[in-house]
Amino acid sequence: MNRIPSLLSKTKLLRGYRCLKCIYLTIHRPALEAPITPETQALFDQGNRVGASARDFFPGGVLVDNLPWDFSGALAKTRDLIAKGTEIIYEAAFEYMGCYARADILQFSSQSKRWRIIEVKSTTKVKPEHIDDVGLQAWIMAKSGLPIEQINIAYLNPECRYPDLSQLFNIQDVTAEIRATYLSIQPNIANIFATLRNKNVPDVDIGPHCLEPNPCGFTKHCWQEKQIPEFSVLNMPGLHTHKWDLYYDGIINVDDPHLADKVALNTLQERIIEVYKTKQRFVDKEAIQQILSSWQFPLIFLDFETINPAIPRYENCGPYHQVPFQFSVHIWKEPQAEILHKEFLHDTESDPRPTLIPALLEACGEEGHIVAYYSKFESARIEELARFAPSYSEVLQSLLTRIVDPLPIFRQHVYDDKFEGSFSLKSVAPALLGDEQSYDNMMIANGNDAQRAFDELISPDISAEKKALLYQAMLEYCQKDTYMMVLLVKWLYEQATAT
Repeated sequence: MNRIPSLLSKTKLLRGYRCLKCIYLTIHRPALEAPITPETQALFDQGNRVGASARDFFPGGVLVDNLPWDFSGALAKTRDLIAKGTEIIYEAAFEYMGCYARADILQFSSQSKRWRIIEVKSTTKVKPEHIDDVGLQAWIMAKSGLPIEQINIAYLNPECRYPDLSQLFNIQDVTAEIRATYLSIQPNIANIFATLRNKNVPDVDIGPHCLEPNPCGFTKHCWQEKQIPEFSVLNMPGLHTHKWDLYYDGIINVDDPHLADKVALNTLQERIIEVYKTKQRFVDKEAIQQILSSWQFPLIFLDFETINPAIPRYENCGPYHQVPFQFSVHIWKEPQAEILHKEFLHDTESDPRPTLIPALLEACGEEGHIVAYYSKFESARIEELARFAPSYSEVLQSLLTRIVDPLPIFRQHVYDDKFEGSFSLKSVAPALLGDEQSYDNMMIANGNDAQRAFDELISPDISAEKKALLYQAMLEYCQKDTYMMVLLVKWLYEQATAT
């Protein structure tokens, strides 16, 4: 068993709020935790950028710029700044009884001689978990001797629009909410430290806390301990909160004979169970044929890649506004024709939309149906492009009437056991077309990868060699998405015409 550190950060302590087993494994068995994914690291980096941006709204402060692991240095610098009468401090550090926290922004009131806390969140609203977070921070600061006047959360204003970022943040006073939970903090902390001093791992069952508000890094370990299969009631679509009721009743496998007694299953769930039991693929050929008979050639297969930065960077965009920077189009003119391909990828810091829109219209043409997998996404982006560029609005809106979506066909009329309850393109394609159609081992293998690659691609510091490598990888990924749609739709046509 590892020794308990002399100081535990607020981030680690909040793991104990979530699950005592999580904090115990964090301290005593850290090797069991899954490594931080690039997606998670990107979220951390984004939060840091938002936090730094918030300082502009409270100018004139002094940054406690010690490295994250330099607890003693940060504490000493904070004490020095307070003693010198510094009125605004960024990243101030405090500790009490082994608990350590840093405040995004501290603002001193010369009238009340007390401090205002402003904690910055990269969300567009205050969430319940933020109250625990900021409450614990305020408790550590108050117990360390800091007189506090007010506790606030600064969050991104969804009404803010670029280029006017003067209203980027809303600030909400959460002092009353935190006071309501204040007395529970010390018992929680005492329980966490008592747990950490125990020689045995706490016996905490898996549950919703494994996944909410974000996946725990020990989920894989804990679920393997409970012998949860790769596909179980916990990832069967449509069970929602019922899945945990089933688990606590001892029902884990999707073919458990008692499952139907506990939950009213819908048609899809019954189909999933039947295919799981028989391992026989389900295909409703007549229904597929009826739907495809209304699709008109040429078929235009469309996929967007988008960027949605927390801090808006393009005209009339707000926080997390989706902006297309890339598309791929495959064109199937008629059943016996060869497949044509067109593509677009923006590669500078400028707004992608002015050049993307005409390229998109040229690629989609004026005839035939536009095929988009989960078409709500592509439709929403096209509607936004129409609002952005009024001169193109009418012709962009005309694209919307041409869109068809193969996803509902697979969801309602096809099921293979290899789907494991998922109808995403990356699940369906390898299951029906073979493992060689998977996205494994691609340099860019999903939309999050593409977003990060785009930010790197347009960076002024990127080398020409790295830019060329990324550019090609991004083209290959987006092209693969639309080509997978082509192959899947061809597969549907084959099923519809098979005897």
